[in-house]
Amino acid sequence: MTTIRFVDTTFRDGNQSLWDATGIRTDAVLAVADQLDKVGFKAVDFVASIHMGVAVRYHKENPWTRIKLVSKAMPNTPLSFGTTGRRFIGFKRCPDSVMALVYQCMAANGIRRVWLVDAAHEIETIEKNARMAKTAGIEDFMTALSYTISPVHTNEYYAARTAEIAACSEVDTVYLKDQGGLLTPERITTLIPAIQSNLYGKPLEIHSHCSTGLAPQVYREAIEAGVNTVHTAIPPLADGTSQPSVFEILDDLQEKGHESAINRDMLRSISEHLYALAEQQNRPVGTPQEYNPSYYEHQVPGGMVTTLKRQLAEAGMEERFPEVLDEIIQVRRDLGYPIMVTPLSQFVGTQATMNIASGERYKMVPDGIIEYVLGYFGTPPAPIAPETLEKINKQPRIKKFREQDFPQPSVAEIKKEMGLPKGISDEEFLLRYAMPRREVDAMLAAST
Repeated sequence: MTTIRFVDTTFRDGNQSLWDATGIRTDAVLAVADQLDKVGFKAVDFVASIHMGVAVRYHKENPWTRIKLVSKAMPNTPLSFGTTGRRFIGFKRCPDSVMALVYQCMAANGIRRVWLVDAAHEIETIEKNARMAKTAGIEDFMTALSYTISPVHTNEYYAARTAEIAACSEVDTVYLKDQGGLLTPERITTLIPAIQSNLYGKPLEIHSHCSTGLAPQVYREAIEAGVNTVHTAIPPLADGTSQPSVFEILDDLQEKGHESAINRDMLRSISEHLYALAEQQNRPVGTPQEYNPSYYEHQVPGGMVTTLKRQLAEAGMEERFPEVLDEIIQVRRDLGYPIMVTPLSQFVGTQATMNIASGERYKMVPDGIIEYVLGYFGTPPAPIAPETLEKINKQPRIKKFREQDFPQPSVAEIKKEMGLPKGISDEEFLLRYAMPRREVDAMLAAST
């Protein structure tokens, strides 16, 4: 009999996957924070850069205040912050001084756990961020093994990446991140042992999405293979393109004779509150998905699907969503099979949208794709298609990217360059650094 632990994803990934990250305000979390703290979760996956931006832009709420209030209301359960380690909120690369300050402010406001997803699994980036986070006082630094399907992403690939990551002394936990819901029960039986053989005793967690309908079965196989921590969500923010329902996995554990310390009564109360919120806001309710093989082609992450639909609707292209998905398949192949995870999934999606909108591939190329081609996000997994590389190399802007070194100014130098007053808080500085001035001004005005 094994005791299985749970990480809750409701307010971060569930909200992002089903409610395009806009559905949860601070009061909605605080209303159930006391109960959430008593459920018995190992941790609560609480916030990532996109949610901080949404809080400012859509809700006029200070995201730092949200973190501080909820962490105080949940003293027994670690809250986690997710990052790529290369940026904060927007998609522009951050100097190390900014990322170090992000970790310091997260820790100061109550974040105790950080998960990092680097699409290239570049060990230098992982080690650097782990050191910065631990120096800031983060208790648990967790690194993702981002799962994908391609000719180069074999079990041997993941075993080798695991060994590199687990060898980093500042990395506390490793997790298999299946952002596209692409894992199958069959693949788990060979992949998990390949990973476990190189963990050097560090714990392994699993995080999948229900996009293809297989995630609950994947969790069952993972648990039988020795994984003892799973990421789940509370209905109505479970299923769909979100994580499996905590209730379904608890039922499975009971059938298999495993144990958990989860308080079902608390879960039911929180679930009732969220269903009422969904009805009030006219939000969709996550439902179990039928098997959908299309995800194995485009591999768009569950958290990106609703966001991409919203962005296309805002651009008057909502009806072209199927075309964009088809184009994503081609763009990913052209670019050497990047793992479809933030920010590369967004870059690929933007390029595909530009191709469809213009009627010509790579006529317009976003900065993120240029940076990817130049190695700003690590080495592409496979060679970029020569004809694609030729078109991107003809972009007039690429010369500027090639010639510029990425500067590493101090925070003080950045504040001076931005013309910010000396007394500005670190938290406000980070928001102003990453977001448009008018949006931060509007949020601060509404918060006072």
